Amino acid sequence: MSLFNPPSAPDPNAAISQATGIANTQTALNTTAGEQSQAGSMVGQNNPYGSLSYSQTGTGPNGTPLYTANVSLTPQQQQMFNTLQSTQTSAGNQGNQLLTNANYGSTDPTTAIGNMTSGLTSQQLQSQMNYLNPFFTTQSQQLDTQLRNQGLAPGNPAYDNAVRQLDTNQGLVVSNAAAQFEPQAFSQAQTLYTEPATLGENLAQFGAPGSPNTDLVSTPNLNVQPSNLTGAVSAENTANQNQYNAQMQQYSGLMSGLFGIPSSVLGGWAQSGGLSSLLGGSSSGGGLTAAAALA
Repeated sequence: MSLFNPPSAPDPNAAISQATGIANTQTALNTTAGEQSQAGSMVGQNNPYGSLSYSQTGTGPNGTPLYTANVSLTPQQQQMFNTLQSTQTSAGNQGNQLLTNANYGSTDPTTAIGNMTSGLTSQQLQSQMNYLNPFFTTQSQQLDTQLRNQGLAPGNPAYDNAVRQLDTNQGLVVSNAAAQFEPQAFSQAQTLYTEPATLGENLAQFGAPGSPNTDLVSTPNLNVQPSNLTGAVSAENTANQNQYNAQMQQYSGLMSGLFGIPSSVLGGWAQSGGLSSLLGGSSSGGGLTAAAALA
């Protein structure tokens, strides 16, 4: 700003450039602080289960250090972990074998369970018949003896009716037994059909890989706070505007004081063209006017 030229308005692009430099500097400081905080938090640890140590294994694309956490188990814990892994491997293989042998999908469940129910019912009914047949034989022999003693023989309506009634009663006993066996067989068939899936799932879950329980503190994360570029630009704009306002106030005060000097004080110098000469022209001629000089 010269004596008779007003100050220039602040350039918004200058604020962005200034704020970008500040933000970049702040980001670098925040990154350094974050790296130091992370490195300072990665403390080596030892307990009855094992130990934990850290080592720098490289740097990221922007130069950020990269660390690796190393866990070492005690010999006893390592042996237990190896045993657990071996057991889990066996469980996983056995679960897979169970599901393979079950051959799910080859037959729809309704048919598979229905056929199994029929087979189980027949087995139970056959066992029941093996138990009942001696009693049925005895009943038939006793009835035959009784009817013959009464003078009745096979082919006689009375004999045939009595034998038919006994056969009906014995058939009802067998039917009632089958009615009791079938629901039990159906429930057993359902259990047998789903048992390989249930047991296989349990074995597979047990066989899932896991980590040893070391009770060690996990590695701290790198926490870098980003810089507030928007806030920095706003702050620079405000600072530049305040500076411009102060310069304008100073310029306005200078001009006000300069043109407010009384002519009596200036005397003949003002009237003789001294002020005009100062401004670059005469007070009455073709030189620059005061307004033009200030433009």
